[in-house]
Amino acid sequence: MAFIGLVYGVWVLFSPLNLLFVRNLGTFPGVIGLALNTVLFIPFGYLLVRKWLNTMQKRKSGPAAGIDVVEPGRALPEPGDEWGRATRPYTRKDTPQILGSKSEIREPPLGIDDGFFVKMPDLDTGEELFDTGELRSRAMTRSKVASGGWIRKRASSRGSGSLKSSETEKHGRARRSMIPRGEIGSIDIPATVVAAVSRAGKKKKGRHLKIKPEDIREKAFTGRTPLTVVLVIDVSMSMKGSMGQVRRLVERMEREIRGSRDRIGIIAFKDSGAIEVQAPTTNWNKVYGALSKLRISGLTPLAEGLMKAMEAIKREKMRNPDIEPLVVIISDFSPNIPLAQSVGPGHARFTPVRDLVKAARLIRKEGIRLAAINADVTQKNWVKFLRRPYHKALELATLLRMRKEGYHDSVETILGVPEFRKTFGAYLIARVAGGRCYLSQEVLAMESVIGEFLKASTSRVRMCEEDLKQVEAYLPK
Repeated sequence: MAFIGLVYGVWVLFSPLNLLFVRNLGTFPGVIGLALNTVLFIPFGYLLVRKWLNTMQKRKSGPAAGIDVVEPGRALPEPGDEWGRATRPYTRKDTPQILGSKSEIREPPLGIDDGFFVKMPDLDTGEELFDTGELRSRAMTRSKVASGGWIRKRASSRGSGSLKSSETEKHGRARRSMIPRGEIGSIDIPATVVAAVSRAGKKKKGRHLKIKPEDIREKAFTGRTPLTVVLVIDVSMSMKGSMGQVRRLVERMEREIRGSRDRIGIIAFKDSGAIEVQAPTTNWNKVYGALSKLRISGLTPLAEGLMKAMEAIKREKMRNPDIEPLVVIISDFSPNIPLAQSVGPGHARFTPVRDLVKAARLIRKEGIRLAAINADVTQKNWVKFLRRPYHKALELATLLRMRKEGYHDSVETILGVPEFRKTFGAYLIARVAGGRCYLSQEVLAMESVIGEFLKASTSRVRMCEEDLKQVEAYLPK
């Protein structure tokens, strides 16, 4: 506007029309001359302004590059333009500590749409994970399979189920005593006498101990409950360099499970989802047939593998509510495919890690034990640097970073730190699901793999202040 005003003033003083009213240019022409000059300047000014706006819109750089203009036509009100008073009181919103995208580990692959999840993963495509001929030769082995005598079992291997107290069983090993409920089965005489003495107090001379009905105690027995292991195997293309680790891990678990009453199921995930290749069974010939179908190819839908494992365990609990479930995941824990329901309308964000946390929380809610085995051999740097087992090393690294960045939770720290989000997938699942994560080398060096998984699921790993001080002493300042 200032520029137009300047041009208008120059025009009024030096217009050729001024020669009709005054003899010299640069002199104010008077009222009549001012009116004539203004009428002639209006179309000239309009053309000048339009030319200037067109020139500014075409500029690629500079202070006024890409300047917007008002669209022609009648202006209509938009949401938020209404006049009125604010009806919602002001509330302060704290800025989240996690900035940017916190859901992806890798870049989303191309071609993911509603039809992507309709297709089932193709198990016939890719490189074989196991040698089919070797599996066939194992399946033909019949001698001493039922007793497990031909297998080199470890002394500490659980082998034939886990002890579980039962209030109704009347056989097995007596573990404790209890107050009878309903019909009395087997009376625990020592516990009954102790209860009577506790009730009667100090015995007087000449008086006998009387046992009343409320003193009777019954034996509580325990039986061995078979373990139901659901082995979730990552057969995506990212596992191609870890195929040897997967084969050795499965063979090691076979040595402890085969020949017992424990059941094992196989779930494989790649491409668009997960498939239950073999339902939990004690027949290892069927397990060998399922393992021979595994092929390496495709993407990594890790969250779908967890959800499929939980569905398999729910079906097993419908058959036998007293089963001992255990989910063992073998993967490199780099998901790049979310759950199918997370890519529909209204879910624009790519959320494989968010869905992974969701699935792990459901696993914990169902009370399912979980062990996450990282088959990526390059993930042992934290173990060497912090001089601790894999799970403890990652937990300690998370706590140190949490203290440095000012986070309040381990999961928040993993999601907020990019390098943790990309490499701490195994610890993230174990932390949320209440399980434990391992490196494949650690598992292969264990005396009893299944025994370690069961023991770890009942214990908590938590770092104390002394651990932080010990590590901070040799960390670079």
